[in-house]
Amino acid sequence: MISIKTLYDDMGKAVQGICKRVYPRNRPKSVDSRLDSYIVVSFPSFIYNNEIDDKGSYNDYSTIAQIEIYVRDKNDAKNPNLINISDVDKAVKEVMERFPISTDNILVTSPQITLQTDDGNGFSVTIIQGKLRTK
Repeated sequence: MISIKTLYDDMGKAVQGICKRVYPRNRPKSVDSRLDSYIVVSFPSFIYNNEIDDKGSYNDYSTIAQIEIYVRDKNDAKNPNLINISDVDKAVKEVMERFPISTDNILVTSPQITLQTDDGNGFSVTIIQGKLRTK
């Protein structure tokens, strides 16, 4: 049986190396060192149990996988919210190139960029969602 921890671990490993760090579920409130980019992986929707195996446990899940890419804005006195467009573009491109995301446990398909905005805390955020199904 695949656990929720396995879903987070597999999604995190799938996008590792694109940004400095990968966090499960939520962005951190504070970090030990200044980060210029990071990714948060989460499942913002229901995790559906699609079938029960012979032992009565669920072994087939589907949900929406969400990848949030945070890139620090290039701030200066003239423009305090200047987007770092080249780093944002590079990170989004790298995430999109990893689709379909396939591990031993999951398959994530149909990526869609659902939001690109300023988070109000000095970062540009891009949210990419895909359909996740366990194997």
